Amino acid sequence: MSKLTLQYEGIALKDYAVGAGVTIGRLPDNAVIIDNPAVSGHHARVFEEGHRVILEDLRSTNGTFVNGRPVTRHVLQHRDEVLIGKHQLVFDQNAAATQPAADAPMQGLGDTVYLDTKQHRALRATLETARADAAKPVTTRAAVSSVPRRVGVLRVIAGSAEQDEYSLDGNTSIIGRSNTALVRLRGWFKPAVAVAIAKHGSGYVATAMGGKPLVNQSPLEGRHALQEGDMLTVSGLVLEFAWKEGVRAESAA
Repeated sequence: MSKLTLQYEGIALKDYAVGAGVTIGRLPDNAVIIDNPAVSGHHARVFEEGHRVILEDLRSTNGTFVNGRPVTRHVLQHRDEVLIGKHQLVFDQNAAATQPAADAPMQGLGDTVYLDTKQHRALRATLETARADAAKPVTTRAAVSSVPRRVGVLRVIAGSAEQDEYSLDGNTSIIGRSNTALVRLRGWFKPAVAVAIAKHGSGYVATAMGGKPLVNQSPLEGRHALQEGDMLTVSGLVLEFAWKEGVRAESAA
């Protein structure tokens, strides 16, 4: 039987058998209740579909991550780490649910868990990649044209990185240790997801998600709308945000 282990800051709080399904969110009708403003009322659900276990984001405000990557729907693999706010759910496909540790910092009520992380930084990285793709109309014939647009980039000012410049082409770009991060941080003790940069209208918004990132030498807290010349400092790596002219292909029926 598969299970999910709810963790906070490395402490295991409770195990949940997936069974017919587990819902996660801030409202009291969820199986797992996380009392934090960064978590949506109905944030995500995990359920069995045939021989697979599916994680589905329920159009949450701040998104759902698996192993540092934003997802909307994902087939869970053994030891996958699901990040919701600051809490993790570790997936175990071959174990039965067990009782929580006696000293776990939780308050139980039936089969629910209430958690209050008062020092949690608000996660505001809007995740729209799969949603936008699903909403695009399908056309059989199209005329393709190219129009200029501005693209945000991160330029390495100091520190070691794989590239000198990173283009923020995705709807959500990650800075962290995760293998799926755009800007990879090296070292075991670096956060898997340190900063999420999301497209927001015609601009970009940066949100701290782990570690102690800075923006213009001040702590990055909450949402920060990036401006030309802003400096992000993440685990010793200094990145400058800038605009760069790009080309986007557009199609019309």
